[in-house]
Amino acid sequence: MYSSTVVYSSTVLCSSPTGCRGDGTSTTTTTGIIQLNGIMRCPGRYCGIYQDICTACPRGLRVNLTSEICEPCVNKPVFYDWLYMGFMLLTIIFFHMDTLTRNIDDDVKGAGKWIAVTILETVLSVLLTLLLSDPYGSFSVHSCGVDSFLDWYSVFQNPAIRFTETIYCESEVVYPLYSIAFKFLGFCLILMLVIRTWYHPVSFTTRSVYAALYFIPSVALVHSVCCGLIYYSFPYLCVIGSLIFNAVIMSASLQNFDDVKDNLGKPVFMIQIVMYWVLHGYGILSIVAYNSLSYWYLFLTPIPTLFYIVTLPFSLPVAPSNTPDGAPDGAV
Repeated sequence: MYSSTVVYSSTVLCSSPTGCRGDGTSTTTTTGIIQLNGIMRCPGRYCGIYQDICTACPRGLRVNLTSEICEPCVNKPVFYDWLYMGFMLLTIIFFHMDTLTRNIDDDVKGAGKWIAVTILETVLSVLLTLLLSDPYGSFSVHSCGVDSFLDWYSVFQNPAIRFTETIYCESEVVYPLYSIAFKFLGFCLILMLVIRTWYHPVSFTTRSVYAALYFIPSVALVHSVCCGLIYYSFPYLCVIGSLIFNAVIMSASLQNFDDVKDNLGKPVFMIQIVMYWVLHGYGILSIVAYNSLSYWYLFLTPIPTLFYIVTLPFSLPVAPSNTPDGAPDGAV
């Protein structure tokens, strides 16, 4: 077992700008470091030694669990982290597409125009977000990684020394996955107002723009509170949401096999089907990436749509028709 020697100042633990001595004493005590067999340690899960004091690691740094020192994060995001960031992008695109398809009706030219504008806004937002993230001026990103669910909520992990003194060590442990979403959403909002006002001033009064002024801040609010939950659950949210989305689209558009051919020429219906396939496939891809499964599972993407079409004759309720004299068919 370790034998620990802790030296207190009036409010805090042993530390000094020059470090603690092997006997656990210090010429000057400041804050937070504990001496364990000649090794300096910080209490708490996310407190690190930075400039010889126990504190929260600055943004872009994370505590090394071995040395207890705050070290720069220079790793690249894993594939699942990229998928999480891509999920935020998909969320914005899908909200835009939903509001646009509610207003374009069957105007093919209008549909193509506004879809192109939406994609342009989103792509520019992604590029600006990457360029203004560490390392600045490049499309690569430095990441601290995610080790556990608690990494997203370091504010609840501040250690209390003997239940009297609290060392506040909350920081962006999962850098940049938390802050980069706000940066991206901010660019989406700004570029939407700039591009759509410049491209077609009348569009500024459409419902899609007003809807975006609500749903973009709403997405930011949900992310700020539920980021950890979303990180681990977004693949399943994609799959479940896409199944519900598919059922709603099909039930509203298809009544028999003839409707399938008719709707294939409608841009709104085809946009919705493509949106569903992208969302469903993205959810499957994320599950495969997180659990290291086979990518052959991606071929399951169109199965729900095909299953609905094949079973269409068996799932439609048929109301009994009445004869002209008011008697049901078959009545004598």
